Amino acid sequence: MATSINCPHFVHHNTKDLAEAMASPASFKLLYFPLMGRGSTSRDLLSYGGADFESIHPPSWPTDKPNTPFGGLPVLFITGKNGKEVVLSESSIVETYLANLYHLMGDNAYDAAVIRAVHNSAADLQTNMSGTVTFNHPGAKEKCLETFTTATLPNMLCSWERHLVDNGSNGFFFGDRLSLADIRVANILEHLANQPNADDLMAIVAKYPHVFKVRESVANHPKLKAWRQSEGWLTYQKSMRGFMANAGPK
Repeated sequence: MATSINCPHFVHHNTKDLAEAMASPASFKLLYFPLMGRGSTSRDLLSYGGADFESIHPPSWPTDKPNTPFGGLPVLFITGKNGKEVVLSESSIVETYLANLYHLMGDNAYDAAVIRAVHNSAADLQTNMSGTVTFNHPGAKEKCLETFTTATLPNMLCSWERHLVDNGSNGFFFGDRLSLADIRVANILEHLANQPNADDLMAIVAKYPHVFKVRESVANHPKLKAWRQSEGWLTYQKSMRGFMANAGPK
């Protein structure tokens, strides 16, 4: 659903009611493009939490871009049970807020720090791919893709594999239950799986079976399986494939 956008400012004073709205939300609207990308982890988190949420899309991004807090998406609109509305921007902030809300950040400060470290590493990998491969100039893309597939991606997969083995090779990064780390890594794997060269990329991922198992753990989780098989998720996946096939400068 497309919607008009007008949320360029944050509130800087008298924010107690807004904090209460965040702690006791009634419903959400997630503003992002009608594809997977940077909005997919937040959609997974909202689905995991059984939230009352609506996915909304910018009707005209060049026009709407200045009307967001930082000129980027996703943006999360939270309506609290107290009737107050909160606007959160930046994918990492939205994801961390939702993960805390739905108890996906472990049991203490150390757990949360490790989970956020894995989360950030997945976000960094996606940013690296977008900047050096997807949206790079055609003349530089081939060499950068080689670097990504022979060094950047395998190095990160190797690190994740090591941490997963340290955790008991159970399909989770931390403990014996789902966390934000698992959901974020699963989403970068879905990102790779929907590239034009997906077969080559996923062949690299397949060399790291414990990382691959995380993707399966998320897709088959009882609180996510229905969403991951829904028409909405499959539509975003199809749109992502079409977008990636034509992404970047020509």
